[in-house]
Amino acid sequence: MKILIIYAGNGLADDLSLAAVKRIHTVLNELEVNVKQWSLDYQDITEEFLSELSIAEGVVLATTVEWIGIGGRMQTFLDRCYHSNQQELFQGKYLMSVALTKTDGDRDASNYLTKCWDMLGGLEGVNVCGRIENSVELETNERTISIIDKKTEDFYRVLNQKRDTLPTGTGYSPKYISNEMELDRPDTFTKMNIIDEYVGDNKANKIIEEDPFIAEQRKDILEISDFLKQQLNQNDNLSGNKYIDRFLQTFICEDSSFNCTYNIIITDQKNKDIILKVKDKKLAGYIGTDPSADVIINIDTNILDEVIKGKLTIQRGFLTGKLKAKGNFTLLYEFDNIFKFTDF
Repeated sequence: MKILIIYAGNGLADDLSLAAVKRIHTVLNELEVNVKQWSLDYQDITEEFLSELSIAEGVVLATTVEWIGIGGRMQTFLDRCYHSNQQELFQGKYLMSVALTKTDGDRDASNYLTKCWDMLGGLEGVNVCGRIENSVELETNERTISIIDKKTEDFYRVLNQKRDTLPTGTGYSPKYISNEMELDRPDTFTKMNIIDEYVGDNKANKIIEEDPFIAEQRKDILEISDFLKQQLNQNDNLSGNKYIDRFLQTFICEDSSFNCTYNIIITDQKNKDIILKVKDKKLAGYIGTDPSADVIINIDTNILDEVIKGKLTIQRGFLTGKLKAKGNFTLLYEFDNIFKFTDF
C-alpha cells in the first residue's frame, strides 16, 4: 500500500499541520505503509505527484487554517491538479484531509478540501479537523495523540477494505440529463418490442407509420447496422499502415507473462483507431476499437508522430496533457518499455 502526503503549512516549529503530519507519518510507518511526502513551496510538484498517484491508494492533504480557507499554496496545488486534465488518475483514490486551527474555520477548510477532491474524481476517506491551542498538544497530550492515531488507522482500514462511498452531487454532469429524458418515454421499449415481434410483417410497417418517433428510431437502427457491417467487412490487416509498422519494428518484450491490450484512439481521424495486443512476447496490431482494452489512449496524429519518432514518450505526453488515457496506468507506463522508438 502506498500513501502520498501533501503538507501545505508554514513550515514553522509550532505549525499544527506539521506536527499532525509527523504523527500520521509515524503511524503509517508502523503499519508498514509506503509513504511519500511533499512540502508545498513555490516549486511545482504537480507532475511528480500525478506520476506517483497512479500507483498510490490514498492521499493526505494537510493544511493549517491561519486566516481564511486552506491557504494559497494548497489552493494553487489543487488548481494545477484540476487543470492537468488528468481526472482519471484520481478515480478510486481516497482522501484524508487534515485542517487544524488555533482559532476557527477548521470545519469550512475540511469541507472545502473534501469538495475539491470530489471534483477531481477522488473519494472521501477520513477527515481530521479541529481547534488546537498549541502544536505541543500533538506531541504530549495523550488524548489528542490518540485521536490522530485512530483517525490514521481508520484511513488505513478504508484503503485496505476499499470501502464504498455514496455518490455525491459535486461531480454532477449534464450527461445524466439525456438518460432521464429517455426514461420519460416508457412506451418506447414496449413499442420497439412489438416491432421486433412482427419483423417482416405488414403489422410492423403499420405501427411505424402510426408513430413518427418509432419510425425515426428504426431508421437510426438500420443506419447503425449498415455502418457496423461495413466496419466488419473492412480488411483488418494493417500492412502498410505507418503506425502499426512502426510499432511492429520497435516492439521488444522478453516477459512471456506480460499480456496487455492497448487501444489507441486517433482523435483527428475517423476509422483509424488502432488496437495493439501483446501476448506471449508477440505483438498483433490492427484497426479497430475495443472499449474493454486494458489501456485506452486518446491522441492526435501530430503527437502520435512525435511518439513513433522517439521525440516524446507516452508517459511524458500523458503527464503534460498532450494525450489522454484511462485504464490500468501501470500498463500505460509499460508502453515505453516495450516499444523502443529512436529518432529517425
